[in-house]
Amino acid sequence: MYHLYAFFESIYLYTGLSLYPLFYTYILKLTTHSFKTPRHLYHFIPGVLFGVVSLVITFILSPEQRIYYVKEVLIETNLKAINFNTLPGIKGYIFLLSRIVFILQTIAYLMLVIRLSNQHNKTINHYFSNTEGKKMNWVRNLSILAFAVSVAAIAFALLGRSYFIHHNLSLLIPSVFFTTIFFLIGYKGNMQREIFEMLYEQEENNADEEIPEPPEDDLKTRLLKLFEHDKIYQVNDLRISTVCESLLTNRTYISKLINDEFEMNFNEFVNKYRVAEAKQLLLSRENNKFTMEYIAQQAGFGSVASFSRVFKEIEGLTPGKYREKNSSKMT
Repeated sequence: MYHLYAFFESIYLYTGLSLYPLFYTYILKLTTHSFKTPRHLYHFIPGVLFGVVSLVITFILSPEQRIYYVKEVLIETNLKAINFNTLPGIKGYIFLLSRIVFILQTIAYLMLVIRLSNQHNKTINHYFSNTEGKKMNWVRNLSILAFAVSVAAIAFALLGRSYFIHHNLSLLIPSVFFTTIFFLIGYKGNMQREIFEMLYEQEENNADEEIPEPPEDDLKTRLLKLFEHDKIYQVNDLRISTVCESLLTNRTYISKLINDEFEMNFNEFVNKYRVAEAKQLLLSRENNKFTMEYIAQQAGFGSVASFSRVFKEIEGLTPGKYREKNSSKMT
């Protein structure tokens, strides 16, 4: 059993040091349309390197040295056994170094993953009017949880395997946490795929279309007519692609116009009109008997929660408070 454990440790080092690179490349693949797998294989070099070196040394060790390594280094965490004077001691140093690399990986990759999710959250504001359920806040939340679990796992590892021999149930703590995190990552990532497919489809359509750039004044006039007269913002799940189809142009020109002329992204531009519509509805006596859900739907919001959040961001108070404060202005 000790001999097998000495060999399996090489697999443990490889998988342990591939955990966060795999998480990062998965989120990168979700958020990057032009993801190329071979380009990112270098992230797995530390895991492969430590796994191979550990395996080679294990083959060189004598049966007695393997038993000594497992008992003294892995189970008892005897620091005196970790030295450069013996092969088991050298293998112990490799294991200790792998833990340091794991800590650095945990910090570095989780920061990279959070940055990717933040970039995605900014990107979808240029494509969708309703971003509810499309943002990747779950990545940040799971990353923080994964970091906490990793720190706990490292603390348990420093206690030595002997701790788990006498406290078998303690293994459930990191096992349950990591299993839950992996399940949630897969589940949320699978749900998120639909959002990215929409983005990719819009980008591909945008790339295929060769539409000459219209005069900016003309495009601005038509855009304002579409929003102020036709009230296209009342479409619940309005996307920039829908606006492009209505104006017979592509996303690049519309985004550039909104960004340059109005100094906001598509999401902010649409919500500005929706909040203005909601304010009129809130101050109308005939709408006073209607619920906030009705007001939200009429203004184009996808839900009451989204309506309240956006309204408060723009006006500084909730729709209900706004109605109370301006009740004297009702018409």
